[in-house]
Formats: sequence, structure tokens, C-alpha cells
Amino acid sequence: MHSSRNKKGNKARHFVLGLSALEMLIVFAAIAIVVLISVPGSTQLLEKYRLKSAESSLIKSLELARIEAQKRSSTVIVCPSSNGHSCRRDNNWDHGWVVFSDGNGNGTVQDIELVESFPAPHERITIEAAGATKSRASFTSTGLLGDHDAMTGQFTICMKGSSAAPRLFEVEADGWIKQVPPENETCDFG
Repeated sequence: MHSSRNKKGNKARHFVLGLSALEMLIVFAAIAIVVLISVPGSTQLLEKYRLKSAESSLIKSLELARIEAQKRSSTVIVCPSSNGHSCRRDNNWDHGWVVFSDGNGNGTVQDIELVESFPAPHERITIEAAGATKSRASFTSTGLLGDHDAMTGQFTICMKGSSAAPRLFEVEADGWIKQVPPENETCDFG
């Protein structure tokens, strides 16, 4: 009888220790959330992360298009898209974009041509495109095709209501992407 009491006691202690560890994890998670919310600068850090994330996604899609154009020896296009299946005609990149191989040269996305679609970045992110990438970025095996009589394209990524510096990069005529440091550039939402 004495040994059965020890087994019950051990089980009860084991249960209490497991519950205490779970409680400790919950307490640590709550503290981390409170610290993240209350620490000055955490909002700015989050905004910078969101800007960097949007920039990385857009650069990834442009590099994917350049590589696919070289592999396929065909034109591959990156264009703004809100549904992941067709190009927007208003040059608004804020809703996402799509990469597709334009094998038939008609400039529209067919299901068989779709390479990858990219969702919209955070709702406060705005993306302005200019030059050869204003309405779309078209890549051939030799590089970026110029649109709007421009040889290079530029992207500016901003966050509405933020003091964070914009993210800037250029797509050169040969298709390579070059980071541009923001020198006195601000986001104008007026």
C-alpha cells in the first residue's frame, strides 16, 4: 500500500511540474507582447520590416522573371495584378503582381503561362513604378525591354503614415537590380 501512494504522489508532482512549465510559457509570451507594444521604436521596427518584406518580394519576382526569360528564351513579364491571374491596367502595384511567360506575345496571362503570383503587401504599403517598369517589367533572354521610351525602371516602396525611409531600387537595361540609397527621398501621399 505504501508503494501505491508513492506512485500517486509522483504522478501528481509530474502533472504539477508540466502545468507550471505551460504557465511559465504563457507568462513569457504575455510579457513579450507587452514589451513589444510598449518599447519605443518597436512600431518603427515593424514598419521597416514590412517595407523590407515588400521590397524583397518584388525583387524576388523580378529576378524570377529574368531567370525564366533566359531559361525559356522567351519574354517573361511581371505586371501588377489584384487577382493573381491578370494584369491591372492602372499601373497600381499595391495589390500584388504576377509573373508569366508571354510565349504567344499577346501580353495577357493565360493559365498555362503563369509562373507565379505574388500577393499584395501590407495594406499601408504603396509601390510606385517609373520608367521601363511603370506598367510592367518585360524581360527577354538579353535583358529588360524598355517601355515608355525608358531603358531602366525604378521602384519606390513606401508605407503610408510612416516616417520610415522609402525603399528604392532600379532595374537596369540588362535586367540586373541595383539598390538605391534613399537620399532625401520621402513618400508623398498628397
